[in-house]
Amino acid sequence: MLMTSLLALAAAAAAPEIAPAPDEVPHIEAGALDTSAPPAPASALDPAAADSAAKAEAVDDAILLRDPWHKVNRDIFAFDMFFDRKLLGPVAHGYAAVVPNGARQHISNLILNLDEPITTMNGVLQLKFGRAVKSGARFLINSTIGIAGLFDVAAKNGLPRRVADFGQTLARYGAKPGPYVMVPFLGPSNIRDGIGRIADNLADPLGFVIGSVFTSPGGAGRFVAEGIDWRQQNDGTMKTIREATDPYAFVRSAYSQQRAAAVQDATGKARALPDF
Repeated sequence: MLMTSLLALAAAAAAPEIAPAPDEVPHIEAGALDTSAPPAPASALDPAAADSAAKAEAVDDAILLRDPWHKVNRDIFAFDMFFDRKLLGPVAHGYAAVVPNGARQHISNLILNLDEPITTMNGVLQLKFGRAVKSGARFLINSTIGIAGLFDVAAKNGLPRRVADFGQTLARYGAKPGPYVMVPFLGPSNIRDGIGRIADNLADPLGFVIGSVFTSPGGAGRFVAEGIDWRQQNDGTMKTIREATDPYAFVRSAYSQQRAAAVQDATGKARALPDF
């Protein structure tokens, strides 16, 4: 599905500042211009503030994934955004216009329920047995009482959804993320998480039943349904990305932060940062 890794990106990064268009520059009346020197920034007056700003910048640099394939990644990102603008976005808007909100929510529940076996497997591999049991229970409850997952009965009974993937699992055992990479139709990733995504797809029990996106109509249909469902639920996220001063840099920064938080959740320890 296109840009599925962007699900948490808008929340992971601050909203971008949007430069005004040329015709939006306010008119300044004659004599209204203040020619006095602008006030010095707080960091110039307060050494402590300057030190805090330097630390924050160092933290951002430590979290941001390396991007040695910058030019190719930008080209792929531009293609993904073009595809979204010309095809996926309009299809998702049409889907939202035709299918009632309640029905769309049930379809989303069903799609997410299909991911629970992978979450359960990764919970076991990460030695988070309590989470694995809860995820397995969610799948059993929602697949039966919840009618194949159309209703999230488990969440209403104290079992909220928790996601785990093999990229997190690899990180728990010391695998480094490697360079940042944009994947056509799938969005941002890194080497470790890309390998993890492949492993999750190969190990997915449902894949053995209906086949993969490349081998069966059922697998391809699931892939398309996931993409359309995600896109119609995250129209605001895509709008935020498009309005960013540099959409590519915004996505890269947000993805880096989101995955750093996911790895911290899997390992139980904070990401190593510079020694201040």
